[in-house]
Amino acid sequence: MRYNLFVGLLALPLLGCGSDPADNADATTTVATTSTGSGATGGAGGESPGCAQAAAPDVTNVSGTWAYRAIGSQLTQAQGLPPFQTRIVSVMLITQQQNGDAISLQGTYCDHYTEDPDAIVHAVIPDSFREALAPVTREGTFAASEGGLRYKLGPLHEVIGAALEDLAQDELPTDPADARVVDQDEDGHPGMTVQLQGLIDGSVYVAERARTELDGVAVATYRIEGRLGFVSEQSVLETDPPSLKATMAASRTYPDPEECNSTFVMVRTPDDADCAWIKERADTLFQ
Repeated sequence: MRYNLFVGLLALPLLGCGSDPADNADATTTVATTSTGSGATGGAGGESPGCAQAAAPDVTNVSGTWAYRAIGSQLTQAQGLPPFQTRIVSVMLITQQQNGDAISLQGTYCDHYTEDPDAIVHAVIPDSFREALAPVTREGTFAASEGGLRYKLGPLHEVIGAALEDLAQDELPTDPADARVVDQDEDGHPGMTVQLQGLIDGSVYVAERARTELDGVAVATYRIEGRLGFVSEQSVLETDPPSLKATMAASRTYPDPEECNSTFVMVRTPDDADCAWIKERADTLFQ
C-alpha cells in the first residue's frame, strides 16, 4: 500500500513540533527537541540575537499593541528520500505593558498554519484547530543584558488536546480513552485534528505540548525581532485511516540546523487593531 512507502513524509507541524522516531518505541508518541539558543550581545554597538539587525539605541519602552509572527523551521525525512523543510507559522495579536524592565503581555491567536511546498503529503490545520487555540499570558523583560537592551520572554508551555495538572512535566496521554484527553476543537474526535492532503488524504488526532522562548531586540520603535526557541512533544491518539497510526514512526523530523530559520517578528499596530486587521496586511506587515 502507498501508506507504507510515503507516510514518512508526514510532518504534523502544529504548535512548533518536531520528532525523532529514533527515541520512540512505537508510532503512538513522538518527542520533539527543536530548539534554538540565545544570540550574541544586543544593544547599541553590539550584535543582535537571533539573526536580527542591530538594536536601536533610542527604544526603551515596548508597551502597546503588536502583531506577532513566529516561524519554527524543521526538516522531515523518509528513508531513501531527501529531507524537506516545514515552516510552522503562528500569528498573534499582542497587547503588552512594560513596567521598568518587566514585560507582561496577553496574546490571541489570529492564524496558525504550515508551509511545506516540497512535501508529498501536506499537513493542513483546519479553522476549528486555530479557533480552539487558547489565549496566552506571558512575562519577560526588556532590560540591559551583556551590554545592551534585550527583549526576552521566558519559557511558555502550551498543551493542546489534553488537560494536564502540570503543563511542563505530566506525560501526554497516548490512549484516546484517557480521561485527560480533550476534544478541544469540538469536532467529535479526541484531541486536536490535523488534516492530511496530497498523495494521502486523512486525519490525525493529536495531543501536544509546546515550549517556546523569545530572545530578540527592538530594531526600531515599531519593530522587535529575534530568535525563536522551541521544544515540542506530540502524541498521536488516533488516525483516519487507522493504518496511519502504525506507520507514523517511518518519518524522522528534526530541527533545522540553520538556527536563523526559526525566528519571531513583532510590529506595532494601532491600538484598535484586531486579528482581521493583521490578516489583511500579513503579506507585507512582517516584511
